[in-house]
Amino acid sequence: MDEEGHIIHIDFGFMLSNSPGGVNFESAPFKLTRELLEVMDSDAEGVPSEFFDYFKVLCIQGFLTCRKHAERIILLVEMLQDSGFPCFKGGPRTIQNLRKRFHLSLTEEQCVSLVLSLISSSLDAWRTRQYDYYQKVLNGIL
Repeated sequence: MDEEGHIIHIDFGFMLSNSPGGVNFESAPFKLTRELLEVMDSDAEGVPSEFFDYFKVLCIQGFLTCRKHAERIILLVEMLQDSGFPCFKGGPRTIQNLRKRFHLSLTEEQCVSLVLSLISSSLDAWRTRQYDYYQKVLNGIL
């Protein structure tokens, strides 16, 4: 959490190659649960709301900004590839996949459509819900 109360979390391992627990069960581009949607005054279907629309704008802006710095980001990650971190167990494929995620061949307009489709694919994803339930049972929360 930053000084202004924003929550920031990046799971670099998951982003680069390895899934939590080594199980590739999650297939959504990112976690967008019912609870997160409720906070944005939306629901599992992604009903438009001022907050959810703002979330989409921020996702688009964030992706386009990261994309502008893609080569620097990739270089920084490449410098760590011999670190022995589990997220690099895929070898050179890890960096290749990271590069693909920036979609450098797309126009900005195409990237906007891409980000909106990633959001849509992530909306209350069934496999995410199942994995979260599994984790709750496994950790004795339920």
